[in-house]
Amino acid sequence: MTKFSIQPESSTVNWTGKKILGLHTGTITIQSGYLSFENENLTGGEIVMDMKSIIITDIKDPKTNQDFLDHLNHDDFFSTGQFKTAKLAITHAEKAEGKYKITGDLTIKDITNPVRFITSVEIFTDFLHALGEIVIDRTLYNMKYGSGKFLPNLGDKLIHDDFVLQFKLIGQNTMS
Repeated sequence: MTKFSIQPESSTVNWTGKKILGLHTGTITIQSGYLSFENENLTGGEIVMDMKSIIITDIKDPKTNQDFLDHLNHDDFFSTGQFKTAKLAITHAEKAEGKYKITGDLTIKDITNPVRFITSVEIFTDFLHALGEIVIDRTLYNMKYGSGKFLPNLGDKLIHDDFVLQFKLIGQNTMS
């Protein structure tokens, strides 16, 4: 068995949230994580994100940026005062066409739901490089603000329920 420890300073998680009249983007820092392999096949892993590290990258005005950030940290969205981390636990990985079909459990705000996504993984001796994207329905994690499922007649104030996390993970073999 081989275990690759995720290097937070080299890894990135970018988020995108869409609304009727545009989108917003930002980043979240990885706090810790690892990916496990057996016979060069991914068998499991865990990634912990520091939800208090959320940054908004598309709003340049300092006051508007801070107001939106405060809203994301509030109970309407991530409740970061109470829920400081989010976690992805990989429960199954199946190799297909040079990539992995991943099944896992994503926990946000102490609510866990299954997720499925595809990622590419390359191993270079003692280093790992993984790229992928996860589409998440925020309403499954009690984030209903601006959702057409729960609030009718929002018009151009509607916020799409799905948001996207794009990730690049860099890991180092901790077993050698």
